[in-house]
Amino acid sequence: MVSGVKEHMKDTTTGMNRAQAHDETYKRNALEISLRSHERPLKQVAAELGVSTWVLHRWRKLYGPAVKGTGPAPQTMEEKDAEIRRLRAELVRMREREIVLKKSLGILSETPESGMPGSRR
Repeated sequence: MVSGVKEHMKDTTTGMNRAQAHDETYKRNALEISLRSHERPLKQVAAELGVSTWVLHRWRKLYGPAVKGTGPAPQTMEEKDAEIRRLRAELVRMREREIVLKKSLGILSETPESGMPGSRR
């Protein structure tokens, strides 16, 4: 039974396992094509690429952007390093923004002891 499964998993044109038939570059390019093809259904794009729809979904999960609209995941070490620097800088900005918001919330929620400035009781 196991040999039947292995035979079923082989690509008849290359003799390779289907999982090994496409390298990472091909998968990333296929993912990029599928993400850019908004006007065509995913099923059609998958058929044009010679893969099934569930394979494209799996590749999207593996290689796609974590958050929609952020673009494709970085591929080279330089791109990854640049992404890390960008994210660290954004984290610093967000922490500074959080501190400012906390301080302004504290200032705005304080009640003036003597009323409004310039008013006399």
